[in-house]
Amino acid sequence: MDHSLKGEGDRFLVEAMSKGSSEAFHRLVERFGGRLKAFAARRLAGSGLDPEDAVQETFLSLVRNLEKIGEIRSLQAYLFTILRCRIADLARARGPTAGAVSLGGTESSPGIDPVSADGTPSTYARRNEAVSARHVVLADVLDTLLTRLKTERRFRDLKVLELIFCKGLSHQDAAKLVPTSEPTVSRTKKATVEELRSLVAKHARADALQDIPWGDDVSNLLRSVWEENLFSCLKRSTLGSYALGVLDEEWADYSRFHIEVVSCEFCSAHLDDVAKPEEGVSHKTRERIYASSAGFLK
Repeated sequence: MDHSLKGEGDRFLVEAMSKGSSEAFHRLVERFGGRLKAFAARRLAGSGLDPEDAVQETFLSLVRNLEKIGEIRSLQAYLFTILRCRIADLARARGPTAGAVSLGGTESSPGIDPVSADGTPSTYARRNEAVSARHVVLADVLDTLLTRLKTERRFRDLKVLELIFCKGLSHQDAAKLVPTSEPTVSRTKKATVEELRSLVAKHARADALQDIPWGDDVSNLLRSVWEENLFSCLKRSTLGSYALGVLDEEWADYSRFHIEVVSCEFCSAHLDDVAKPEEGVSHKTRERIYASSAGFLK
């Protein structure tokens, strides 16, 4: 299987599943089930809908579309994308008889934009070729840039970029939340765009972005790629250390900013799972998931 999936563990599981390994699928369910359930529980709170139903449908959708995940780079992001679609499906199926279902954020907690009614688990694979190439190249260069900023502990820049490009805030609002000055936000954004242009120019598929407007219009495209790959989300080990209060001061401050100020619903759900792993997917539901997937793992 030729793909750009990040993470040796994730690649191993997906490749083994593509060869029909039920054991690999079971390990994947164990690995991601808890955080997916915690996310679904947050979205479905008060609706009367069972979050484990959404999780079961998510894993079933995954095995039904194994041949279509060759272009994704984050298995966690892909699973959350499927889950959001399945939550929307459950809400529509219940109609007005169901309680309110959260498909996004609130004014105080922006969240991610709601999933469209016609969204599907194969969103990544079904993009037209030109758009897909743009996303791949931008994802590569964004990953390179953000990884370097984290390695260099340039957390102020990370905060600014997340608010500007991922959340779409104004320079004024971003400056207040970081906090820093508006000129600093403007300089950081400008320098980042120039660096991304430089990285794109060196990319093997740079021609995919030869017509891209590098002005303000690029922000929407960067936001889409950023959200699609959950570039800001924290690793499980980081969340574990944060929950235990043993993360070093700089990383703890950035983690707190990402979870509380940015209001990342994905990391908040993941943190719920880290704190209470015993509340993950029940044994009964796991068995249903394994049974329903058997026919697709051949």
